[in-house]
Amino acid sequence: MKPGPVSVARWSQLSEFIAEKMALHFPRERWEDLQRGLASAAQEFGHADAAECIDWLLAAPSTQAQLQVLASHLTIGESYFLRDRPTLEALTGHIVPELIRARRGREQRLRIWSAACCTGEEPYSLAILLHEALPELHDWQVTITATDINPRFLHKAAAGIYGEWSFRDAPPWLKQRYFTPTADGRYAIAPRIKKLVNFAYLNLAQDVYPSLATDTNAMDVIFCRNVLMYFTPAQIRTVIGHLHPLLSG
Repeated sequence: MKPGPVSVARWSQLSEFIAEKMALHFPRERWEDLQRGLASAAQEFGHADAAECIDWLLAAPSTQAQLQVLASHLTIGESYFLRDRPTLEALTGHIVPELIRARRGREQRLRIWSAACCTGEEPYSLAILLHEALPELHDWQVTITATDINPRFLHKAAAGIYGEWSFRDAPPWLKQRYFTPTADGRYAIAPRIKKLVNFAYLNLAQDVYPSLATDTNAMDVIFCRNVLMYFTPAQIRTVIGHLHPLLSG
């Protein structure tokens, strides 16, 4: 028999499950978003409706594959180049110059992690700003690690091809210097920038970091702001507690 409507208690259980497994916070005022995402995920999982899918998800230990599918339907792909200018100005005006002064002629390395990188605009922006700030970039060991829980976002990010919407707050020089127009009217990131960024799957709620597998260790800077707003307060404290020891120096 086909499962009936989903009860309030069952939506609450699913919300708790997602918070525990993925750190995504769906309080009751966001249940419409949760319901839309779950309905879409249920179709991909092959279930008749949300109730059947919830029963299946909660009945047994979750797998990484299940969480990846859920993430692809529950996470928000909102990003664009040079987003959050004050933070980037602090990076290029103070943090990076200090690191360069301290390490020039010694250990010439820079390591940055974009945690929850979405479709790649943030880490590519960081790579471009480093290219602008450091003319002798080729003499430095630069690593920009970019991770996300949504494999579809990572696939798009690794491709490095973007439409006009991703440039909605970007100055004209960004496209002129660092992108090539494609035949379908989009823009491909320059290879010299693309090679600076390494993309990998990572679940901030469950995966272990630092990790050599994802190159998440001994970081100089970690960008994580735009994902923490979707976490529970307890998960925010836990994630920050894991991230802080990763910062070198």
